[in-house]
Amino acid sequence: MKTIEEYYTIARSLFLAAYPEIQQGIDNLKEEDAQALGMSLEQLQSMQTDRAWAAFTREKKLDGMLFAIQLAEPDKEVAAAAIETYLRQHAEALGMSWEEFCIKNEL
Repeated sequence: MKTIEEYYTIARSLFLAAYPEIQQGIDNLKEEDAQALGMSLEQLQSMQTDRAWAAFTREKKLDGMLFAIQLAEPDKEVAAAAIETYLRQHAEALGMSWEEFCIKNEL
């Protein structure tokens, strides 16, 4: 099973491949654009990719991380385990027990 970060990276790449116009816009960013914001071109491109991904998932009313796992993991059983791991980490970060989290979220 991959890490959450690995799933996210793979999903972003798949997203950009599916939307070449977004990829082209990100590729067209210039070093001067990045410098004006006090960052490197790589940082600006990464930030814009994150923003495009977030806008897409928000528009579709998707949880970005759950969708990333579903998109990036072809094995359904591994995807289910990765989703459960992610949700358990989320529950822990919220200071909730797994039972409380499941009840609150109707899982």
